[in-house]
Amino acid sequence: MTLTEQQILAISATERVCSTISLVGTFVIVATFMWSPTFRKPINRLVFYASWGNIMANIATIISADGTHSGVESSLCQFQGFLIQWFMPADALWTFAMACNVYLTFFHKYDSEQLRRLEWKYVLCCYGVPFVPAFAFFFVQTQARGRIYGSAILWCWISVQWSFLRIAIFYGPVWLIISLTFAIYLRAGTVIYQKRRQLRNLGGIDSDLVPESPFAMLTGIQVTREIACSTPERRSLSEGNARGLPSAAFRAYSVTIEGGSTANTLQDSRTKIGPSPLQRENSGKTARPDGQDSRRSTSTEASSATWAYTKYAMLFFIALLVTWLHALRCFPLSDSTPATETPTMPESNSHHPPAASPSPPPPAPISQTPGPRASRLSQVFEQALARTLRANSYANFAGCFPTPARHVPASLEGVWRQLNAKLEANAKAEFDDIIAERDAVAHLNELDRLVGDARARKEREGENAEGQERIVAHTLGAEDLYKAHLTPYLQEAQSTLNARLEATHAENAELAQTVQAQRLEIERLLSHLGLVVSDIEGAASAATQFSRQHHIRQDAIQMDEEVKARPGL
Repeated sequence: MTLTEQQILAISATERVCSTISLVGTFVIVATFMWSPTFRKPINRLVFYASWGNIMANIATIISADGTHSGVESSLCQFQGFLIQWFMPADALWTFAMACNVYLTFFHKYDSEQLRRLEWKYVLCCYGVPFVPAFAFFFVQTQARGRIYGSAILWCWISVQWSFLRIAIFYGPVWLIISLTFAIYLRAGTVIYQKRRQLRNLGGIDSDLVPESPFAMLTGIQVTREIACSTPERRSLSEGNARGLPSAAFRAYSVTIEGGSTANTLQDSRTKIGPSPLQRENSGKTARPDGQDSRRSTSTEASSATWAYTKYAMLFFIALLVTWLHALRCFPLSDSTPATETPTMPESNSHHPPAASPSPPPPAPISQTPGPRASRLSQVFEQALARTLRANSYANFAGCFPTPARHVPASLEGVWRQLNAKLEANAKAEFDDIIAERDAVAHLNELDRLVGDARARKEREGENAEGQERIVAHTLGAEDLYKAHLTPYLQEAQSTLNARLEATHAENAELAQTVQAQRLEIERLLSHLGLVVSDIEGAASAATQFSRQHHIRQDAIQMDEEVKARPGL
């Protein structure tokens, strides 16, 4: 998602209007502090110091998109980025300084003089710490990323190529300071809540338990009367322990002090010394209440002043927190464009990786996020467009139309602005169309990858080649280059064929073993068949012999029968 030209103009106009209002309010704060002595309180002094940083930050935001239009290498763009990096984080640091004052007042009982001695340290830290990286960024520049200060869409700041510095140097420290400030106010708020609850529950609490504030301005002191006297007899131990009063005797005295509400001088002071039974009798009952009420009233005013200081500091912190909530969306919208990938080449056989070759492996998916060369192309286009628009200045335009410039200069200036806006919009639209049509980002990223691979191969060849003559790529012929580029694919095909041959050899070996086993089995069957045949032959021969002996036996029987049959025998 990218912003259109109309959206950028609308945001820029809103930014300048809000910056102007903020600048006017800051000047009012500065003027009021300088002209009104009653306004110079600790909280107001810190706001006064912070106002100068706001003035410089507002100057940077009023410049707005003019910094990017003048070119990222221009002095205006670099100055704008320097102001934003220096003075914008100072607000968070000044809020942290106010929180430190609250912490020191509540938990370490600092008075106004001690806090004032810390102000020069606050100024040094709040403006000195952000100045170091902001000034150092002027001198950092690489061939791949360029300068740190560059286009940030709405103004000049840390460029997209250095976007990781936004988290490391800007947003991360600011949110850390905001978290510490919030922790201090949370602790102080807990203590304030507990104290106020105790004051509500114990209306007659002693004034010594209420913390006094260095920020309360007391305009008058009135102590109506305080009477004390000594007693000749010693009080009992139990009474002295119960009341917490010393047992030593002291002389009686009576003091009356009155102070005006606007003067700090003592108007009347009368001292009376003398023993009086009535005073001696009622001193313990009349000496403490009037003075205690006065001190309780003074402490209550001091506590109210401390609470008011805390409220002002917390309101300033809430305003800062609301201002910095948008910092969570810290990356440009152009960075959120999802990267698309091209189809990948077939994977090689994992069991038989191809050997190293001078040609790179099949290309990896190409990201559509602009790389160094694509970003540099966009920067060159923006610089060229900015120079073209500067060349078409109003003075040159009015010189071509002297009569309208003399009679209707406002209308002519409006036409000139519309012409420049239309020219800029059309140029950017055509540039984007050309980039999309030619797929320039993907091709430039592929070129970056090829250059990186070539450098890596060159370094590897330099490490591996010891005393060998190095072959320069541009000295090779067309056939060598063709073979070099085909080598990865041929090696992949060769590895596939080798795998298939090995599989076929394994199958053939298995079949040969099967045939050999079958041959052995056939031989065993033939030998067994021979034995069976021999058995059959033996049986046949035995049967033949039996038939011969049977004929002889038959002849003998027949002869016996013939002999028996003759009558004379």
